[in-house]
Amino acid sequence: MEHKICVLIVDSVPESVIHTQEILRGNPLIERIEIVKDSDQALLKILHCNPEVILIEFPSKDEKLTELLKFIKTKFTDTTVVFISDSKDNAVQAIHSGVYHYLLKPVQKDKLNKIIGQVHLIKQNSVQLKIKQIIEKSTEEKRLRFHTSKGYILIDQDEILYCMADGILTEMYLTQNRMEVIYMFLSKIEALVDPNDFLRSSRKYLINKRYIRKVFKNSNTILLFHDGKEYLVKGSKQHIRNLTKLNID
Repeated sequence: MEHKICVLIVDSVPESVIHTQEILRGNPLIERIEIVKDSDQALLKILHCNPEVILIEFPSKDEKLTELLKFIKTKFTDTTVVFISDSKDNAVQAIHSGVYHYLLKPVQKDKLNKIIGQVHLIKQNSVQLKIKQIIEKSTEEKRLRFHTSKGYILIDQDEILYCMADGILTEMYLTQNRMEVIYMFLSKIEALVDPNDFLRSSRKYLINKRYIRKVFKNSNTILLFHDGKEYLVKGSKQHIRNLTKLNID
């Protein structure tokens, strides 16, 4: 998805505004252009559209410009400020103001578009990073946290073969020949896992449906299979009857 740029022009000179606006309109990375004459109007536009780039005439007779710059730096830290000026003589003053992008009037197309391209690239990378973080967070949230005698463990529910209640504790049998004693009632674990993937074979056992290979009605037992190893789990008559009616993938 292409994320485009919003640009705010703060300039009181009509000819300068028209020239800059024409350059921006020809840039495919620009989605929106806003134009104001002073800091008061700029503040309202910034709050309304949160522009990625703000072009400000400099020096300015606007007494509130210093306050506006301070507001942008503290509240809109990702916004890029560009001073546009009639003279090179103001460049040092711009740096003292904390602004490091400086263009001379009339603004040159290639120099302005270069800044726009840099800002766009930063925004794209930022969006991709946020998407990556959301995906990683979503993956992390799928892991279940359990308390054991050694501390806490994080387990993906797909790692659970079956659980066996042992009073207030639960023995959790996992893939890769692992077993953990969990400080939690079996009913609590059942509430945490996906009911579409797990089912009770009896009051004592909770099993992962994906590992079921056979159901033996005569002995009321269920055969689980993973990585070449078989696990035999007991079931109640009622649960076994219900299990044989299910369509288990």
